[in-house]
Amino acid sequence: MSVYWPFIIIGLFTGSIYGLAAMGVVLTYKTTGVFNFAYGGIAMVCGYAYWQFHDVWHLTAWIAIPLLMLVVAPVIGLVFEQLFRPLAGLSAEIPIVVSLAMLALLQAVAVLFWKGTSHGLQPVIPRSTFRFGHLYVGYDQLGTLTCALAAAAFLWWLLRHTRFGTATRAVVDNRDLSAMIGVNGDNVRRTAWLISSMFAALVGLLLSPTQGVDPNGLVLIAIGGFTAAVLGRLTSLPWAFGGSLALGVFQSVLSRWSSSGIIANVEASIPFLVLFVLLIVMGGSLKEAGLAVRPMALAGNVAGPVEEDEVGHARRAQRSTAFGTVAFVVALCLPMVLSGPKISVLTAGAIFTIVAVTVVVLTGWAGQISLAQFTFVGVGAFAVGHWSGHSGENFLWATLAGAALAVPIGLFVGLPSLRLKGLYLALATFAAALIMDNIVFNSQSVSNGITGITAPHPRIFGVSFASTTALYELSLAVLGVVLLVAFVLRRGPIGRRLLILRDSPLASSTLGVNLTITKLVAFAACGVVAAIAGALFAGYQQSITPFDFQWSQSLEVLLLVVLGGRSLLTGSVIAGLVYMIGTLNLFPIPAGWHSYIQLGIAVGVIGLGRNPEGTVAISRAETKRTLSILHPRPRRPLQFETLAGSPRLEVHSGS
Repeated sequence: MSVYWPFIIIGLFTGSIYGLAAMGVVLTYKTTGVFNFAYGGIAMVCGYAYWQFHDVWHLTAWIAIPLLMLVVAPVIGLVFEQLFRPLAGLSAEIPIVVSLAMLALLQAVAVLFWKGTSHGLQPVIPRSTFRFGHLYVGYDQLGTLTCALAAAAFLWWLLRHTRFGTATRAVVDNRDLSAMIGVNGDNVRRTAWLISSMFAALVGLLLSPTQGVDPNGLVLIAIGGFTAAVLGRLTSLPWAFGGSLALGVFQSVLSRWSSSGIIANVEASIPFLVLFVLLIVMGGSLKEAGLAVRPMALAGNVAGPVEEDEVGHARRAQRSTAFGTVAFVVALCLPMVLSGPKISVLTAGAIFTIVAVTVVVLTGWAGQISLAQFTFVGVGAFAVGHWSGHSGENFLWATLAGAALAVPIGLFVGLPSLRLKGLYLALATFAAALIMDNIVFNSQSVSNGITGITAPHPRIFGVSFASTTALYELSLAVLGVVLLVAFVLRRGPIGRRLLILRDSPLASSTLGVNLTITKLVAFAACGVVAAIAGALFAGYQQSITPFDFQWSQSLEVLLLVVLGGRSLLTGSVIAGLVYMIGTLNLFPIPAGWHSYIQLGIAVGVIGLGRNPEGTVAISRAETKRTLSILHPRPRRPLQFETLAGSPRLEVHSGS
């Protein structure tokens, strides 16, 4: 047993960090009904802020720490409170997307102001050790655990023995009751955001000296807090904190056998694995906060365009078909006027648009939020990298093999949707993406580790697509087929089945819709299409690594689809265009402007919080409204009136 004590001590240190994150997440969720996916982003920004104060501006810790805890963190908390206040009572998908957009915004801010580079902080607590029996314990480990325990004790006292604690039990599900008893819900929620942000600042302050400050590290460490928070059903602080300590100890003890290889990947993925298992096991007992004040159906907030009569429906279909045909012909002719590098960018944009179509179908039509779509892209890409042959002669069969592999993985990712929806489904797909990232894609046998593998250009039935133009035409043809099939399905019984699943899952069974089969088929089919896009990506990129398919790519495609319109195929095309402009330099952009574009995308998604159908639907509505105002006033027809036996022409004008 003595050999485990050092790992237990380290585990308590890690678990205390998870505990701080879990308490912050649970506190805001209990009082606002918002699950803060951006919690790790707050910790990251606070870590950078302390580095700026202490290492760049050379302020002493006695000044930098109070400045961080009493100014920076509260300001961030107030921003979050003001942002999410208007979203209270809306369907769960809207706060989820806005929270994810805030995470992207904070990462863009880190890149913009601190260049996104990793920085090591001087330890706030000395790293020297002292002897405790047969063990040597670091003062930083003891100090971190002490800070976490003190924060937990303070929060427990605050919730159990103050008016604020009493009010937190009513402000989410019983807003009317809380107003009747004199509780100011806005003040309660504001206080919760302030305390939660201060806890996040403490996480960044304590963890940055050992983990470093970078746009991803502190974001991922918050997943341990998410796992512990789910263990406490997002409402119990003692269970969340105790679970975080147990999670840290378990992960640390497992590291005794995980110096390298698959065991090391599994040990690093313990928080994601536990989160996924907890969500499946506890799915039936997990309830979302604020359901009592949310609309019964999703359609009131995130539904697609209002259905038209048959004539209007047919006219819209004809216009869409004509527009799509013209756009496809124009895209096919672009190689005649653009240079090779630009065509290469268009190829990547077409592949990205294929993935975006799967997000529209799965999230916009079926109402199933997924943060794992680029996982399927990775499956298709690595299948082609391994099995397409030296010169790509087996590309087609490797693509089909990757698509076949995507089916069971799609069922694995979609399995939680049978018992979960909204927030918990988003967490489950998030965990599944991280499991694939850290265990499967990082495996030496799959990707050769961070080195990656090479993939040849496609060759199908003896026809080579090695040239830039040929590969672009192949990608464009696949995109055209995917869009056409999706367009036809949307207007048929399958599309209606998906919309019923989204708008009224409880009533769908009475209409003959099998929820289980529909959900699993939707995940599997969208996974297959994304895997085909991954095969094209491998042929385009030629050198693929695990970094190409991280969860952040899935987050990016989701946000871009929301920006364009998540229930519109046009939204997927806009997502591809914005991706080409903002990420791939389709047009000459001054150096450093990409960070502003990423920031603008995040701000745009946040601004669309109440209009989740995106810019296309808003533009269409505004155009219709403008045309209705400019429409000429109707005129009455000419009428003949007889007076004294003779006809007289009389003109009737509008009043």
